[in-house]
Amino acid sequence: MDRGRKAIPTLNKHTDSKYYQKCQEIHRSKLHSIKSSIDTSEPHRPTHLKKNLKKEQMKEERYAEIERENRILLEKMSHIMQNETLDNKNQSIAYSHSLNKGLRKRELQKITSENQAILRRIQMREPTYDLAQWEEDAKRNERYAANIREFPDDGQNRDSATDLRAMSAYSIGAVGDNYY
Repeated sequence: MDRGRKAIPTLNKHTDSKYYQKCQEIHRSKLHSIKSSIDTSEPHRPTHLKKNLKKEQMKEERYAEIERENRILLEKMSHIMQNETLDNKNQSIAYSHSLNKGLRKRELQKITSENQAILRRIQMREPTYDLAQWEEDAKRNERYAANIREFPDDGQNRDSATDLRAMSAYSIGAVGDNYY
């Protein structure tokens, strides 16, 4: 924030603020409409240099090789699917249960009971923060803020950034849509 402009005496802060905002808006629009005086376009290239035929040929050869490998893999997969090649299947294998299942279950129950005990202790504990004291401090701070405000609070909940812009006589942000 430029504090030097506040030293300029004005008859009406609001009108002066609107005038300065309008000047800033005109300046920004002029900045956006500036045309470059330097030609930054790409230089002209001959058409025969634009097309890299060798690169295109190598790319086509690579794609053809990939297609050929994919076709071979597809043929192998279809052959495997048609002919059942696995001949050592043993249907009599019975998958056994985990040997540590009981131990893991006991550990889980122990952890669960410990967690519940901790939760009970936390819930029984009295809070250390005093809500009434917090509310009293908040009211006191609001009174301090009201005492140091440049303009009185009109009761609306506005953005703090908008409030700061409205306080300044020469702010960049627009307060209203219309100039007058």
